[in-house]
Amino acid sequence: MTSITSLRHLNLSYNNLHGPSPSTNQFGTFTDPSDFEGSIPLDFGHVMTKIQVLDLAGNAFTGSLPNSITKAKQLLRLDLSDNHLSGNIPDWWYDLQQLQVRDLYGNDLSGSIPPSICSPPSLFWLRLSRNNLSGELPRSFRNCNGLLALDIGDNNINGTIPEWFGESFLSLQMVRMTGNMIDGNAPTQLCQLSNLHILDLSHNNLTGSIPSCLGSLRGLKSVKFYKWNPNYYYFSYVFTSKMELVEKGTKKKYTFTLDQVNLIDLSSNNLHGEIPKEITNLSALGTLNLSWNQLSGRIPEDIGSMQKLETLDLSSNHLSGSIPLSMTSITSLSYLNLSHNNLHGPIPSTNQFGTFTDPSCFRGNPGLCGKPLMTDCSPAKRKETERKLKMMMMSMK
Repeated sequence: MTSITSLRHLNLSYNNLHGPSPSTNQFGTFTDPSDFEGSIPLDFGHVMTKIQVLDLAGNAFTGSLPNSITKAKQLLRLDLSDNHLSGNIPDWWYDLQQLQVRDLYGNDLSGSIPPSICSPPSLFWLRLSRNNLSGELPRSFRNCNGLLALDIGDNNINGTIPEWFGESFLSLQMVRMTGNMIDGNAPTQLCQLSNLHILDLSHNNLTGSIPSCLGSLRGLKSVKFYKWNPNYYYFSYVFTSKMELVEKGTKKKYTFTLDQVNLIDLSSNNLHGEIPKEITNLSALGTLNLSWNQLSGRIPEDIGSMQKLETLDLSSNHLSGSIPLSMTSITSLSYLNLSHNNLHGPIPSTNQFGTFTDPSCFRGNPGLCGKPLMTDCSPAKRKETERKLKMMMMSMK
């Protein structure tokens, strides 16, 4: 039998907790944690003053975050993800000066992001995704100097990505803002984040062209494994990073391999202009998704220099020209989608392209011919196809 007041680590995550919610008096000398649900006891922090790791993820806790959590002054990691917590995120994070990990993913929290959310300076992991948060990014984000990962995806955040974003987050390695209502031009200030290896701004309202300076991101030019500082290991409890990303057309939950993911996802916005050739400098990039935009022009000829590319999705744009032959040299490429563009000419058949046998990868390009499409690449057929394509292009003007 363990006294709750002496606990430093409490992990009740992913237990399918059920039954009546105990008070902290009942909680105080527990032998079986399998009956907990309901709200988090209001005096939780008053009793558990020495708690350092609190992990209640993946349960059915309801209600709001109790103010007494601020009394747990030694708290290093707080994980309340995958519950049913509701109400606003409170603005008392200044009181938790030791906190390094804050994970509130997958709840029913609403309102705006409070000013104190980036406190304390030791915070390196902030995940608020899959809630009902609204409003703009708070100016207090400028204080998040030590932040390594920021995940605010799948909310109702609006406004633009501010100018100071690149100056304040120089340590950032992972940014996930997918599924919001963020607008304005695709921000060039992101190019200042030299350690960035995950950038997901998909499913927003971004406009303008893709910044060519993204090709200067050092974190995507060489393969390296990002390791957390040893101080982030709390006794026998190792911090496990968690993030949802789309790779190879499927949403996946990454945990232990997240530090190995190199990804840029700008899909489902209103970006226009050409794909900047500088993007081919990102030789360590594993996933590039620019689908469902208004991009035009040709696919960069030097795209074959991106030898680590495993996923390439350029579908549903207005790209023209032929498929660059250099793309056949990307032997790591296992997922390709070029459908619904204005590409023309024969589909390459050598090397990796011999594995792309699904016609849907190329469908919706009237000028493409060859396997796996049924369109014949003979000179007469190609001439007729080019004539029809030219007429179609003229009718679009």
